[in-house]
Amino acid sequence: MAFHDLCEALETLLVQHEQLLTFAQQKKEALISNDVSLLTEMVNKESRLVKLILETEARRQKAVAAFLVEKGLGQLPDIKVTDLTRMITNAEEKLKLSDLAERLIQAVERLKALNNINVRLTQQSIEFNDFSLSLLTGIYDDQDFVYKKPSDLSQGQLNLKFFDSKA
Repeated sequence: MAFHDLCEALETLLVQHEQLLTFAQQKKEALISNDVSLLTEMVNKESRLVKLILETEARRQKAVAAFLVEKGLGQLPDIKVTDLTRMITNAEEKLKLSDLAERLIQAVERLKALNNINVRLTQQSIEFNDFSLSLLTGIYDDQDFVYKKPSDLSQGQLNLKFFDSKA
């Protein structure tokens, strides 16, 4: 029974991580197309799903503990799926557990890669916005880079900027 609960928890985790992959892909598209409303929606959905994943992970941990009790072992810290497969005598169950674990690992790796892309896209967007804002406020004004004699500068020289950075 504990093995069935463990597999069920792993299958649920796999489905949830695949849903996270879908959300991460949609976030990538939202970042590229600068769709803030879609990005906000995806972040909200993602945070709700992460809460569900935490609950499923707690179920998985309970199933592992129950599985270990069935095998006559106590709590083993840092037990891995490979350790669990060694305890299983049924070849079909061994294959099912290792297959689920491998698919979950692959989903997590794809999710990490996609999240790294999204982080870079977000950083580039922030840098672009910062640069654009700097252009509008006149930080990169040509007059700042050319030396002029102080006597040549008029007191009433008009500095045309879109935004006054001193305000």
